[in-house]
Amino acid sequence: MSKEIYYHGRRDQPTVALTFDDGPNPPRTDEILEILASRGARATFFVVGKWVERWPDAFRRIHQAGHAIGNHSYSHSRPAADFDRAEAVIGSFTGMPTRFLRAPYFDYRGCRRSPVALSSSVKTVQCDVNPSDWSHRGPDRIVAGCLRARSGSIIDLHDGAEDDDEAKRLARPRPLVAALPRIIDGLTSKGYRLVGLDEMELVEGKELTAFASSPR
Repeated sequence: MSKEIYYHGRRDQPTVALTFDDGPNPPRTDEILEILASRGARATFFVVGKWVERWPDAFRRIHQAGHAIGNHSYSHSRPAADFDRAEAVIGSFTGMPTRFLRAPYFDYRGCRRSPVALSSSVKTVQCDVNPSDWSHRGPDRIVAGCLRARSGSIIDLHDGAEDDDEAKRLARPRPLVAALPRIIDGLTSKGYRLVGLDEMELVEGKELTAFASSPR
C-alpha cells in the first residue's frame, strides 16, 4: 500500500498556507481566529475528533469563519488509525466530507487501517515549514521559522495539544498566539497571500510506501 503525501503547493504562485493542528482548544483557538480575521487571512485547521466533541461551539466558530478543515484523527494516538471516527464527528457539524488529512506526529502507519485515509478524495498533507511551535519555543523563534516560507509553502502550527491536562493544553499555544500577528504581517509584506489548502494547488506529492513513519 502506498499513498502520496503533499508537502507544498505550486512554487510559481505567491500563496502560503498556515495550518493549525490539535484543536479546537478554546480560548486559544478563538484568539487565533480573531488574529486571522483582523488581517483577512484564511487558514486550515486539522482538528482532533475528541476535541470537536468536547468543544463543539469552538469548532463551529472555525467552520463559520470560513477556514478549511482537515482530519487529524479522533484520539491523536501514535500511530493513529481512527480517522474514520473523526470524520464522522467532523461531518456531523459541517455536513460535508473533509478533503485533507494529517497524521499525528506525521506517523502514517495507522492509515492503512482507515478507509478515509485511503480514499482518493482525501489528500494527505504534511508541510515544508515546521517551526516546532509545539516545543514551547519563544515567539521570536517561531516567527523566524515561519518567515523561511516561500511560494507554495505549508506551515505547520498548533492551536491546541493532545494533552488532557488543561494547564498544559492552554499553555502550549501561548507563544504562537503572541507570534501570529508578526508571522502574518511578515509573510504578507513579502507579497504572499495566506490561503486555505482548498485554495492551493498541491504538487509533487511524495510516495510513502505502506505509510512509513516520518519525523515530526
